[in-house]
Amino acid sequence: MKLKTCVTCVQYRGLVAAAIALLAASTAAAYDLLDIKGTATKLSVNADTVGAAFFNSNSWFGQSEEFLGANTDHWQELGVEPRLSFETRAGKGTLSAQLSGVYTKTYDDDASGLTVGLDDTDSFTLEQANIGWKVTDLFEGLEKDEFSITIGRQDYTIGTGLIVNDGGGDGGERGGWYLGMRKAFEDSVIVRLNTDKWLLEGFHIENRPRGGGIKGHADGANAEYTFADGVKLGGSYLKVDPNLPDADSLNVFSGRIDWGGERKLHLRGEYVTEQNDQIDANGWYTEISYHADTVSWSPTFSYRYAHFDGDDPRTADDEQFREIAYGFTDYGTWYQGEIAGNYPLGNANVVSHMLRAKLKPREDLTMNVLCYRFMLDQPRSLDPAVTDHHFGDEVDVTFDWQATDKLYFIGVIGALFPGDAAKQWTGGNDNWLYSMLYLSYAW
Repeated sequence: MKLKTCVTCVQYRGLVAAAIALLAASTAAAYDLLDIKGTATKLSVNADTVGAAFFNSNSWFGQSEEFLGANTDHWQELGVEPRLSFETRAGKGTLSAQLSGVYTKTYDDDASGLTVGLDDTDSFTLEQANIGWKVTDLFEGLEKDEFSITIGRQDYTIGTGLIVNDGGGDGGERGGWYLGMRKAFEDSVIVRLNTDKWLLEGFHIENRPRGGGIKGHADGANAEYTFADGVKLGGSYLKVDPNLPDADSLNVFSGRIDWGGERKLHLRGEYVTEQNDQIDANGWYTEISYHADTVSWSPTFSYRYAHFDGDDPRTADDEQFREIAYGFTDYGTWYQGEIAGNYPLGNANVVSHMLRAKLKPREDLTMNVLCYRFMLDQPRSLDPAVTDHHFGDEVDVTFDWQATDKLYFIGVIGALFPGDAAKQWTGGNDNWLYSMLYLSYAW
């Protein structure tokens, strides 16, 4: 055990040294390749460099070697994304383009289990590769309207990212599971009209899975309307084709509400239903928060209840909620728990309660305390040997420090306490203790 720890420390020091070298190089190299004065023509280069180190005790409740085939208590991840951006005038609007690539590497085996048994866990892949055109004040009678169309590899998010946010597969032979730097959808088309009240979008998106993953595509539309008092209503429809033999397309309907605006009291929620001849599944959440801006550290307190169906083995239909392309937009959204949401659980067959306190000790530092209770909707849908609903309870404390305009640090400590369902599934009963140190530099 001591030898293993020493090897991990050496690799972590190597990761930090590599990150610092990249930061120094990027600081010296940042510049505009082209900037024609008096025009809107500009060609720029920049990059994001990120690194993270993870220190666990009793990962997978002390059963990682038995359950996954390797010790997953300590690992590190490194990622770099260089990017070219171009824009120029085109008719009444602006023509823009982006080109970027992502390199990620994982050192040691991470707790996702995807690196276990692999010799090469790093890869460089194309990320952004798109061209777009946008124009303002195109339609008479609309206030502050902006119309745009973008084609190619690009990011796309609906609402809080519950059903659409992340189009790229990370981890395994690509490395960088937690960093999640591959988000762009490929061969996509997004048409958008945005006004002071309306957001209307039509889209075609295709995901980019790891080797052996399911490659599907979706066509759909999204609409949002914002009332004068800050209430926002949204709705989406997706027709998802998984490109699998004997699998029907999935019809996905979503309705959203966000009430609060700049008020102290904030309410929001979303309901998603998924339907075809074999599948009848639902997922939804509701959240309430209160911002006490007159109290020291300006805390925001919130509670969220989320429910995602599991498959009931007693029925002919498949009720398991399909996660489509969810992603991270805030802590707990939609990776529920720094441990549970990133490793043993996703957003299917799970019922969760979340309590959160968000604090601002000072302008450049944000702190979060998050508490979760995780239940299984259908225990035997996880494994026939699982009979209990209680999967576990998690507590996370996070620190986000904006050290400079370009340098950003995150520290996380957490613990996942197993319930009977987790014990029955993994055979472990130890508390999963977790810590993570993350840094990013943007230039």
